[in-house]
Amino acid sequence: MENSPENNFIEILTQLQDAGALRRLILVGSWCLLVYKHVYDNAPEIPALRTTDLDFLVREPNVNIPKINIPDILEKLGFEPLNDIASGLTKYEREDLEIEFLVAKMRNGDSVVKVPHLTLSAQMLAYMDIASKYSQQVSFDGISLNVPEISAFVLHKILVQPLRNDEVKKEKDAATIRSLSDLIIDRKDLALRTKEIYSVFPQKWKNKILSEAKSKYPNIVKILET
Repeated sequence: MENSPENNFIEILTQLQDAGALRRLILVGSWCLLVYKHVYDNAPEIPALRTTDLDFLVREPNVNIPKINIPDILEKLGFEPLNDIASGLTKYEREDLEIEFLVAKMRNGDSVVKVPHLTLSAQMLAYMDIASKYSQQVSFDGISLNVPEISAFVLHKILVQPLRNDEVKKEKDAATIRSLSDLIIDRKDLALRTKEIYSVFPQKWKNKILSEAKSKYPNIVKILET
């Protein structure tokens, strides 16, 4: 297999799938765009944006099920653990990628939690329950993979984009939202799904999304107010 970012990504997914770990995870972040391109027939509105950060959301961090040693799988793929002693979080780094595991933020609890059934620690982040609640299983290069629905992906990005400290990443997120909103507004099923997901969000989230959309994303306003 040619050594390319996409092939390296597929190799990681394949190893996680073969170990039975991938079904316990949801791919989140910019690598979802590569998957969406596949799902939506290489739609030009979906940017070919990939980063050196590969993030997975743990679906059920506290379930009591047989253990899978994800760190061991990653070590065999050439990743080294990066331990933050202060927080207890471990990321996994290789020359081309840094892998981090996430969980949806709970009302009470530490910012980093242990996930015994995957033998790892995960960072707790706000709004990640959107990806967890509105995920779908897709086939990507023969791999069964969980990703957020594209409508949920966009609404989540609108919420988190203002929280970015890195201005370059903040602008990339805004550009991604604008591009994906061009796709969604032209597809009735996606527009309706976006409105449906938005309709059950807490009012505080709705207010944030609409405020951001009115200043930056006119297509999102049209979708939500039509």
